[in-house]
Amino acid sequence: RTVFRIEARAILEGLCIAWEKGYRQLEVECDNALLVESVLMGSAASSNLVELRLINVYLKRNWKTRIRHIP
Repeated sequence: RTVFRIEARAILEGLCIAWEKGYRQLEVECDNALLVESVLMGSAASSNLVELRLINVYLKRNWKTRIRHIP
């Protein structure tokens, strides 16, 4: 497993937990600039990495999310 994939999995699990707990506004912070860019630029939808595709699915749900890079 790569660091990229592990961090993507962490974001995915966070989104899943937040949705299940009923949160409908969420801010996600991540220090992996490439991961944040992949999600924000829409390349997650067609990624070979299942975690990125699932993140994209979660972000399209009826809630307000913000993802940002933190150095």
